[in-house]
Amino acid sequence: MEYRVLGNTGIRVSRLAFGSLTIGPLQAGLPLARGAGVIRAALELGVNFIDTAELYGTYPYIREAIRGRSRDVVIASKSYAYTRQGMRESLDRARRELDRDYVDIFLLHEQESGLTIRGHAAALDFLLEAKQAGLVRAVGLSTHWVQAVRDAAWLVELDVLHPLFNAAGLGIRGGTADDMLAAVREACAAGKGVYAMKALGGGNLKYPPRDAFSFVRRQREFASVAVGMQSVAEVRANVALFSDREVPDDVLREVERIPRRLVADEGCTLCGTCVASCPQKVLRLGPRGPVVDEGGCLHCGYCGAACPEFLLRIV
Repeated sequence: MEYRVLGNTGIRVSRLAFGSLTIGPLQAGLPLARGAGVIRAALELGVNFIDTAELYGTYPYIREAIRGRSRDVVIASKSYAYTRQGMRESLDRARRELDRDYVDIFLLHEQESGLTIRGHAAALDFLLEAKQAGLVRAVGLSTHWVQAVRDAAWLVELDVLHPLFNAAGLGIRGGTADDMLAAVREACAAGKGVYAMKALGGGNLKYPPRDAFSFVRRQREFASVAVGMQSVAEVRANVALFSDREVPDDVLREVERIPRRLVADEGCTLCGTCVASCPQKVLRLGPRGPVVDEGGCLHCGYCGAACPEFLLRIV
């Protein structure tokens, strides 16, 4: 496994980061022991970086997985909080549920531009104070938007950026893959640490995983790539790909048998909250509930989180 330092933070991370969204209640909803076992398999194979968020509901899995090795693992989390008190509660919750004194990286979740960042100024100010107090090692943002990366590049308060990036530009807002890469290069020139999300476009890229990952890894500006994994077979396959090894045939067959789809349970009230929350605008309301354009769905799980009845799942 190759390791890189995130910008000027001094934080050393594996090129493959464990994306924990997939094991939690918004997607696979694995039992605690099983989900923690998937994370442990990644740690044992050299992955030292775990990406999570308050929204994901995966802190318990991570806490169980890192028991006894907490100091050897880098954890990045995110919060939508925009007030000082809200961000305080988010950070306190993360530290408590992860059973850690600090969180390595804490991000403003899903920022769109400098205007959005300014709207979260109170939350950001709290994180900067938390960094001074040793409760956070680095501060930054996650985004699907090119403009957010451009604007964040020159904000000295931000250490780490987590943008969406893949070969086809699937899910990138406000520009193309080339536009996002240009913005990322600006950010890296300014000393930011950058790690990518959605290298496989939520499973919708037509490229084989090896080619999709290789494309992102060739862009040296990305210190790491967060990849969602929900089985030990996926962990073994992705570690092999990120280590430039062949994936064993038995592992490849097992991974290929895992389906991915958005499921809407019975009971929809047709409120439209899921449609409004979809970053890719690929949901619409049918007469009995949401209908998804699977070709454009990134399987991000945000519609499920927004549903008041929690009826949407990715399985």
